[in-house]
Amino acid sequence: MFFQQQKKLAYSLLATALLAITITACVKTEFDQPPVGGDGKDIPVNTTIQALKGYHEVNGGYDLITDDLVIGGTVVMDDRSGNYYKTIVIQDSTGGIELKFSNGYLYNRYPVGRKIYVKCKGLMLTDYNNLIQMVGGVVFENGQPTEIGITENQERNNIVRGFLGEAPTPKVVNIASLNESMVSTLVTLEGVQFAKADTAQVWADALTQTSVNRTIQNCGNVELLVRTSGFADFAIAKTPVGKGTITGILGIYGSDYQLFIRDLNDVNMSDARCGQSNGNETLVDISSIRALFSGTTTFIPSGRKIKGIVISDRSGNNLNNRNIYLQDGTAGIVARFDVAHSFNLGDEVEIVVSDVELSEFNKLLQVNNVPLTNATLKSTGNTITPRVATIAEINTNFNAWESTLVRISNVSITGGATLSGNRTLNDGTGTIAMFTNANATFSSMATPAVPVTLTGIVSDFNAKQVLMRNANDIQQ
Repeated sequence: MFFQQQKKLAYSLLATALLAITITACVKTEFDQPPVGGDGKDIPVNTTIQALKGYHEVNGGYDLITDDLVIGGTVVMDDRSGNYYKTIVIQDSTGGIELKFSNGYLYNRYPVGRKIYVKCKGLMLTDYNNLIQMVGGVVFENGQPTEIGITENQERNNIVRGFLGEAPTPKVVNIASLNESMVSTLVTLEGVQFAKADTAQVWADALTQTSVNRTIQNCGNVELLVRTSGFADFAIAKTPVGKGTITGILGIYGSDYQLFIRDLNDVNMSDARCGQSNGNETLVDISSIRALFSGTTTFIPSGRKIKGIVISDRSGNNLNNRNIYLQDGTAGIVARFDVAHSFNLGDEVEIVVSDVELSEFNKLLQVNNVPLTNATLKSTGNTITPRVATIAEINTNFNAWESTLVRISNVSITGGATLSGNRTLNDGTGTIAMFTNANATFSSMATPAVPVTLTGIVSDFNAKQVLMRNANDIQQ
């Protein structure tokens, strides 16, 4: 057994004496910058941070480490700014963990970028509302546990300073992709902004030295808490009003993720907010946006916009009034706005897609929840020449041709007396479904009794299908 569960520890009297060390005022005094150089050493490790954390069951208990386990990691968060107190976070290639100490000013010994090694035997694993931490011990008073940070004696015996270098490069993620494996590691969130109510506000309450939660969000309104201590030396600074990136240590409290920045250098939010354009976006092909999708919901990087011709017809009422099908010379895609739009068939539209969600709805790829204010009408009365194709060719090239206009010759429509609902198209080379919404202006149109030439949009609803736009899409 690596660990022995401790509920009533034999050394509680010793821990009680050590507890006095931890009860100190939260007063921070500046020290000189630690020297950069070769004042460290390397020692062998025999386990990883992720493996070590795996031995602790998140239940608020305490696990005494009884085997000679050694981990190594680089400091990614220290207590220099005051946003952490008597705590550092170390990270290796597998994960990160908080180390709680009984004294402060740790940045003088363990600044960000310092490699350190921990001889874990004799230390303890615990968790604070699901956040796993390593501590020096625990004392029980009236049956209630109080943890003790790593003591000076334990620090001398259990902590080995490695060499000072740079902190690991933060993992670039979006809010929607955060997961438990990233807790206590350094992450950078792109395309985020503070919620409107939390812009131009102090980071924390320095007067009462109270921690404060602020909310950041991406353009899809996925949110994350940013927590700042009232002792942080930047507590009285104001949060930015723009959009951009923020770097910090990911924490967790219960089921809520939290972000802790190290200092204001971790924040770069000078871009226009979601729904606003700074006029500097780069125009990219729709095909390059489609290529960003790898099968799971993601967010388009900042600084991008697309332009194309609307090939759907809102007056035909065959699709949701928040959606348009947009096609340029390379590909097509669905843009789903946050409210109903007024764009018509043939309109040339430019859309800022910076930090917008790219996802599938019933297998149909779309840029989702686009603020309507991101879209600009450039011109009207334009046309896209449909690709003349057989149904066999459409089925073969379906993914590449999705959300583009096609024309099928000599095609029979079967399955019902009118066009409303699901019908089957057959041109002799293959078959494909066609769907018409019951609310479409042409849904009651009689199904042609003879083969026709049909123009439509290649689409998807958990299966390949074609959508008509209006009654003129059928030519006898």
